[in-house]
Amino acid sequence: MDNVERDALLTLLLTPGLGPTLVNRCVDAFGSAAATLDTGSQRLAAVNGIGPKRASSIRAGIDDLRRNGAVDEEKRLIEEHRVRLIARNEDAYPKLLRHIPDPPPMLYVRGELRDTDAVALAIVGARRCSQYGREQAERFAVGAAQAGLCVVSGGAYGIDAAAHRAALRVGGRTIAVLGSGLARPYPSEHVDLFDEIANGQGSSEGGAVMSELPMTIPPKAENFPRRNRIVSGLALGVLVVEASQRSGALITARLCSEEHNREVMAVPGRVDAKMSVGCHKIIREGWATLVTNVADVLDALGETGTLLKANVAQETPAEREPESLFDQTLTDTQRRIVDALDKPVTLDDLATTTGLSVAVIQGDLTMLQIRGMVTRTGGKIARTRG
Repeated sequence: MDNVERDALLTLLLTPGLGPTLVNRCVDAFGSAAATLDTGSQRLAAVNGIGPKRASSIRAGIDDLRRNGAVDEEKRLIEEHRVRLIARNEDAYPKLLRHIPDPPPMLYVRGELRDTDAVALAIVGARRCSQYGREQAERFAVGAAQAGLCVVSGGAYGIDAAAHRAALRVGGRTIAVLGSGLARPYPSEHVDLFDEIANGQGSSEGGAVMSELPMTIPPKAENFPRRNRIVSGLALGVLVVEASQRSGALITARLCSEEHNREVMAVPGRVDAKMSVGCHKIIREGWATLVTNVADVLDALGETGTLLKANVAQETPAEREPESLFDQTLTDTQRRIVDALDKPVTLDDLATTTGLSVAVIQGDLTMLQIRGMVTRTGGKIARTRG
C-alpha cells in the first residue's frame, strides 16, 4: 500500500461517524480509501448504513481532518509508540482474520506478527475470576504454548492477563487485542505486560499487541464487543475458562461458533460456582466442547491438533526444529478438498463433491486458509490462484 492510500485510510478511521465496518463498505464501494475522501455526500449516502444525514456529517468530518492536521498527529503517535500499520489487503495481515465477515480495515500493531501465529488458541473469561479460574487459564495457556499454539486474548484483568503471562513464562507466543488505542492502552495497570508482549524479554518470544482503533481512542464500553470478534477471528478456536451468564467471553464464543465457524471449548467448574454458569450453559446447549486438559483442546482442533500432537511427540536432533505446520504436506482429505475447487462452491456442494462430512471439511478449511490455499467469500469457497 502506498503512502497516499495509507494516509487516506487513516483519515477515514479518524472520521467521526465512520467505524471500521463503514470504512470497509466505503473502500469496497468506491475502490479505495483515497477515492472515498473525494466522494460527495450524495454518493456517500448510498452506502449501506450511512444515509443522507450521516453522509453530510462524514463529509464535513473528512474536510475538517484535512485542515486540522489530525492525520499528521496520528502518524507522530504511531512513530513514537513504534506501531506498525497493516491494512486488510496487505500480505502481513493475519490470514484467518481476513476471512471473518467484518475484518478490521487496518490494524495498529506493536511487536511482531508471524505467519505461524495463525495456529492460535484464544483463551477468554471473567475479569473478576476466581483463583481456580486463574489457575486453569495459566495451565491451559502453558500447555497450548508448549504445543506450538499462539495464545490470543484481550489483555484485560483476570483470565486474559493470566493467559498472556503464562504463555510468556514458558517462552511462547501471545497476542493481546485491546479495546482502546495503543497510545492509551487499557487497562493502564497492564502497560508492563503489553511492553513485555511487544518487546519480548529473556526467553520469551513475546508476540504482538494490537488494536483496530486510532491511537488515542479511550476504552469505551462499545469497543469491547467489537474487539471480541478480532480475538475470535485470529484463532482456530476459543477456550472459555470462566464466565458468568452475561459474560463478554460468551460474546466471543458465540462469534467463534456462529460467524467464524471455528471451535468453541469450555472448562467446567464447580456446579454451584457463579463464575462457571456461562461455561456450563454453553456445554449443556451443545455448542461448546467440555475440555479438562490441553490434549482435549488439541483433539477439538481436529487435523491441526493432530499435527501439533505429532510435532510435540516428534523426536528430532537438538540442532533441528520440529517441522512447521506450514511445511507439512496436505492430508488426504485436504487434497480432496483442494482438487474439488475448480470453481467457487458452497460448503454443501463441497461436501457432496468430496463425500466428506461438513465437520471434516470445516476443520480442513481452517488449515487451508491459514496456508493461503483457499478463500471463503460470500458463502463461497474458492481455491487461491497463483
